[in-house]
Amino acid sequence: MADPIGYNKEKAKKVLESHNIDLLIASTPVNVFYTTGLPVTHVAPNPILYVLSNQYPNLSMINRNGDLSAIVWSLYDSIKEFSWVPPNEVYRAGSLKAAVNIFLKKVGELNLANKTIGLESYMPRYQSEALQKEFPNIKFVTADNAFIEMRLIKTEEEIRRIRKSTEVAEKAIKNCIEAVELNMKDTELLQIARRTIIDEGAWGWDHLTMNIGPSDPEAPGLGIPVTPNDIIRFDFGAVWEGYISDVSRGVVIGEVPVKAQDAMDYMIQVQDYCAENIKSGVNAKSFREEAQNYLKSLTKHGFYLITAHSIGLECEEAHLFGPTGAMDISFEENMVLDLEVWLNVRGQGLVGVEDCYRVSSSGCEKLSKLDKQIVVK
Repeated sequence: MADPIGYNKEKAKKVLESHNIDLLIASTPVNVFYTTGLPVTHVAPNPILYVLSNQYPNLSMINRNGDLSAIVWSLYDSIKEFSWVPPNEVYRAGSLKAAVNIFLKKVGELNLANKTIGLESYMPRYQSEALQKEFPNIKFVTADNAFIEMRLIKTEEEIRRIRKSTEVAEKAIKNCIEAVELNMKDTELLQIARRTIIDEGAWGWDHLTMNIGPSDPEAPGLGIPVTPNDIIRFDFGAVWEGYISDVSRGVVIGEVPVKAQDAMDYMIQVQDYCAENIKSGVNAKSFREEAQNYLKSLTKHGFYLITAHSIGLECEEAHLFGPTGAMDISFEENMVLDLEVWLNVRGQGLVGVEDCYRVSSSGCEKLSKLDKQIVVK
């Protein structure tokens, strides 16, 4: 059997007790992967379990004492190589109907009448409806926060994987910056990024966001050419053994527009302020206001975004704080955050920087290494 990556039985037990949940069911790829280690995500080396999940669903269940069971496609024969779920608690299904029947049978054996089952809000409707129809005397609750609580604080192995993912993302950004030339198309730069990520041994990429000047960063690859004095922004996330990074840097051929350079200087100061002052025990909701006030002390012009989001199996696992609000919880040691700060500059879009950090008792350890300033060529 494999060793757990991030899942911890004692932590799971405490989370279920705090939420008064007797059985917690994972149905989304990231939470099934987190609880079982089975390669069910879309970026697994062979994502066949993900591809076939519409016919052969993957599920895992955590009972009140933290013990696990799972349902997986009947032809998958490498449970022991990837998973820490006891083999006798892994049930194989050769059809969607069989998976549902096994699922209902397993839940029925637990005798949970008048008790509580936690479900993900993204659980397929056919699964949740089958449960509620079969067990009308069980209380069903949305339990997304239970999974988030389990995942927020990272193990050393998870941190190692995020570090490596960050290295790969930065290598892709560095190679793109070195390759940039006038009239070069965004399609060529994206090819360099993809090739670098694969050549570095990563599972793949989570996102390859980029823009040239005012172009839409969420829709690159339209053949837009590099133009003089326009910032080319690369915002990449690699996937290393399931874990994701999120780093952004910029480059310009010619000169950085004055307003854009001013914005970048402000954003670097704000990010540094966040990294220095976020530490174990600091409340996220209160700190959001502190960060905003600090930015306003530097400039009162422009639309800005300051965000600290947890990163791990997803690029944005949870927003500790951001433009729309904040979680009323304290930062804890070994949370891994992406600190991203942006200021909108006319003609250039969002100008800023984002990096991955590990929370410690004395501040944040920066996992990314690239210089923050816009590179001028």
